[in-house]
Amino acid sequence: MKKVFYPLILFLFFISCNNVDKIKEAADEKAKLEKTNDRVVGVGMIVPEKDIIQLSSSVNGIVKKILKSENDSVSIGTALLELDHQLEDAKIKQLNSEVATQAAQINADEASVGEYEAKYENAVSELQRMQRLLANGAETQQAVDDANTILKSFQSNLKRLQASADVSKSRLNETKAALNVAQLERDQKIILSPVNGKILELTVLTGSSVDTKQSFAQISPEGKTIAVCEIDEMYAGKIAVGQKGLIRNVGSLDTLSTGTIYFTYSFLKKKSLFTDQSGEKEDRRVRTIKMMLDKPEKLLLNARIECVIDISGNLKK
Repeated sequence: MKKVFYPLILFLFFISCNNVDKIKEAADEKAKLEKTNDRVVGVGMIVPEKDIIQLSSSVNGIVKKILKSENDSVSIGTALLELDHQLEDAKIKQLNSEVATQAAQINADEASVGEYEAKYENAVSELQRMQRLLANGAETQQAVDDANTILKSFQSNLKRLQASADVSKSRLNETKAALNVAQLERDQKIILSPVNGKILELTVLTGSSVDTKQSFAQISPEGKTIAVCEIDEMYAGKIAVGQKGLIRNVGSLDTLSTGTIYFTYSFLKKKSLFTDQSGEKEDRRVRTIKMMLDKPEKLLLNARIECVIDISGNLKK
């Protein structure tokens, strides 16, 4: 029994060692491929050059109408959805009515002012006539005094009516300002696209609520598609604007697109969403770069990719 058992153990041990050697050999080969002297590899993501916009509302509300759908192209100012605005509509209607009423009151006040201006001018002429007659001995002082009293009465009433007209105009301006505010409040309930682009995602339904603290849509701005990559700090100093590179799926050797580095950050930062493991505790720093892609048409936004950067100026695909 022992004669059979020991050879079997030796055979299994030999196979195990052979498999370990093959795994190590494959890992070494991959490391050699990825860390040659003329290439630097980082991980990244496909994004719009102007980044994806997380759209939120400036006011809370209940969705009344959804005017656009996912994958729709939109322009600046295109209405995307409409929140309930019955209260704002009622306020606008009320204020419009007040504006009309106050405008009519101003017309009445101005008519009264015009009437008393005419009476005042007549009273001035009458007083002047009385004073001439008094000077010629044809009128009494009492008549002149009475004419002067009438003039002062018209003058006082005229000032009162002018003040009343000014108050009416001031109230009209205040109401118009309130109307403008109400219209702005109503306009906030109609959410517009801030850019030219394409709706990637819309996460609301008719009747659902919209919160100012939460995004309800993602919009890809019109423009070019780029790759944003993170390069390990060990190779960060070898990266420069103008270097060529390619991108590929993580773990693949097939080229998805070529490109050129057009921007590099001037500082190192911690790994972000590109880290291999969300719970990774290693304090490694990275340098972020942006690569303009030559053929981005078929690439999916937010796709995770590898960036292979040629640091010798002679990248072979």
